[in-house]
Formats: sequence, C-alpha cells, structure tokens
Amino acid sequence: MIGSALVIGLGSIGRRHLRNLATRFSDADLHVLRHRDAPDAEASAMGATLHSDPDHILEMDIDLVVLATPSANHIDLLPRLIAKGCHLLVEKPIVSTMTDCDLVLKALQNAPAAVRVSGFNFRYLPSLQKAQALIASGTLGQIARASFTAGLWLPDWRPDQDYTKGYSADAARGGGVEMDLVHEIDVARWFFGDLKVDFAKGGHQSHLTLQANDTSLAVLSGAQGGPFVQIALDYVSRRRLRHYEIVGDASGLHWDLSGTLDHLKPEGVTPLAQAPEDFDVTQTYLAMFDSMAAAIACDTTFPHPQSLEDGITSTRLAIGIRDKGSSQ
Repeated sequence: MIGSALVIGLGSIGRRHLRNLATRFSDADLHVLRHRDAPDAEASAMGATLHSDPDHILEMDIDLVVLATPSANHIDLLPRLIAKGCHLLVEKPIVSTMTDCDLVLKALQNAPAAVRVSGFNFRYLPSLQKAQALIASGTLGQIARASFTAGLWLPDWRPDQDYTKGYSADAARGGGVEMDLVHEIDVARWFFGDLKVDFAKGGHQSHLTLQANDTSLAVLSGAQGGPFVQIALDYVSRRRLRHYEIVGDASGLHWDLSGTLDHLKPEGVTPLAQAPEDFDVTQTYLAMFDSMAAAIACDTTFPHPQSLEDGITSTRLAIGIRDKGSSQ
C-alpha cells in the first residue's frame, strides 16, 4: 500500500512521474522536493505539498520516493535515501561518475531492506520485451553482431527550454549523449549480459552550443564471449531516430521505435509486434510503477523490476564509453 509518495526534482521527468503517481496511487499523499521555494500550479492542482528543505522532508515517513533531479545531482541525496530505507525509484542514469557509482554501492551494502528500482523504462516496452525473450530463447542461433542507434536534434527535444541552459548541454551536470541516451547501453546489457568497451569515440561534431559530447560511437563485446555490439548516439539527427538490429546465424531481428519489430528469417519477414500499443513509451512509466508496487507487496505475478545495483552496472558502462571516447 502506497500511502505517501515524494518526487525529488520538478523538471520534465519529475513532472511526468508526479502525474503518473497521481494516476496509479490516487489516494496517496503527494509531496515534491525542489530547490526553489516557489509555488507550482500543476503540482498544487494534483494536491501535492511542495518542500524546499531536504533535511525536513527526509525526516518524514514517505512510502515511495522518486529521485528525478539531473543525474549529476543524484549523489547529493541518494546515499541518505538508501540509508533511510524507503522504497526508491532512481531516474537513469543513476549517477554521473565512477566515484559516485562506488559511493552508491557502498551505501547499499548495509542498507535496510527496501525495493530500490532503476528507472530504465525501456525495459517495460512490450516490443523490446518480445525481442529480449526471443534472444534469450536461442531462436536467433548464435548472435554475431548487434547495432543500437539513437539520434535527435537537441534543440527540438525540449522545445519549451533553451537547450544551451539545460543539463544535456553540460557534461559537468550529467549531460552528453552517452548519459542522456543511455537507453541503448542498458538495452544492450539486457539483451546480451555484461559488456566491455573495446572502442569508443565521442566528441562535439556539430554547430550546437554545448559543453558535452553530441556524438558517440562505441564497439563492445561480451565479457564471456557473445556478439560484437555497436552503439551510435547523437544529438544531431534532424529527425528523431531509434532503431536496433540483431544478427544471428539462424535469424535476426529489426526493431524501430516508429513501430516495427520484425523477425528476419531465411524464408521471409515475420512481424512480431504491433504499433502503437507495443511501442508506447508513455505507458512504460506506468508499467514501471506497477512492477514496483507489486514488488513492494511481494506479488510475484509481475516481473521483478530492475534493481538499483543493476542500474549502476549500466551506468558504469555509459560512463566508461563517455570517458574512453573523450580521451581518444
């Protein structure tokens, strides 16, 4: 039973989570912690109480906390939230440096029992769940290679904001394509297990005004064998794109967020998923809360959500790609 919930951070993703909490847990007392001591019409309309003092809010008994500040700021409160023992959802990426990854793992070692979830919401996308299940079944045979591509034009991503002032444009605040478009890195791990970085190259390849990488290419491979994996990310594509390709020696897969998941077989192509319901990213956030609530209630009819520890592993991989690519 979720009687109270807190969202930390009231940017675009924090607002999304607040709306979804109000939808899924309509009887819960809602709270918002933000750095500015100022009213907010949307939060107030949902009956949320606004706070600006983290020490005060962390003294309260809150059933579920969503940490949705920029990733570079997560470390300011995350160890305290872990030690408090509240059920916790942390937006991806979990933190923005290797040192902070270590600090989170250290905090988890002696933490009270709680459901702590990583917010990599693409794991709740039905079309990708179908792809992951097919890969795990061995139907594709031995997988030789895979590619994951994502791109967008950064100024169009949040059109109501000046992109040069947002965290995406500033590596020091957790921005850059490797961190912002981290879904592809996490999905690659979800599909193929732990990966190591064999090659990475990142840089500022456009006329965009930013202090972060706007383009990244990486080649990875399985720690215990497995496919070669290519990940290509950018803030430069003038039309948004997101597509994956998996090549096995028996068959392959092609996935595109615009609405296709195809099984590529020697005898032809079989569609496996249907738009729009299998490709509805908005619903993944609600599904994530459903999975989290089931875990809190010890309801095993739902798949267990991705743990915070596993999210740290994906975050480490993203940081490794960023750091190795920037040093080339």
